[in-house]
Order: sequence, then C-alpha cells, then structure tokens
Amino acid sequence: MTDVGVIDILSSVFGIGDFTRLMEAAEDLEIGGRTYHVMSLKDLIAAKIAMGREKDLLAAKELRAIAAKRKLP
Repeated sequence: MTDVGVIDILSSVFGIGDFTRLMEAAEDLEIGGRTYHVMSLKDLIAAKIAMGREKDLLAAKELRAIAAKRKLP
C-alpha cells in the first residue's frame, strides 16, 4: 500500500516474461506529478489471455475495446 494506492510489484508476468522484457514495452503514466513505468496495454491483454480464467478473459475483452479506442495494434 502506498499513498497513491495499492501497487503490484512483480519480477515476471505469466505469458509475457521477465522484468527486462516488460520494461521494453512499458508505458509512462503520470500520477500526482510523478512518472511511473507501467505494463503496456498490449502486454496486459496478453497476460490476461495467458491466465485463461473467466474473469481475466472478460477483462481482456474490455481491454481490447480500450485498445481499439486508442488505436493500438
């Protein structure tokens, strides 16, 4: 828990790879005047699909809709 909320810190993500691989495609997100590197939307979708749970597949569907609005491949 931080003063900006809960943050998950992982050394690798199932279906995607390790920290180095994730940082290659990370996106910058500014919160409260600070910039954070976060998992790309494309990688988040791939991770949700790799998990294969019903709730993750539903989340992946919603995230794909967001990606389409952002015009991501």
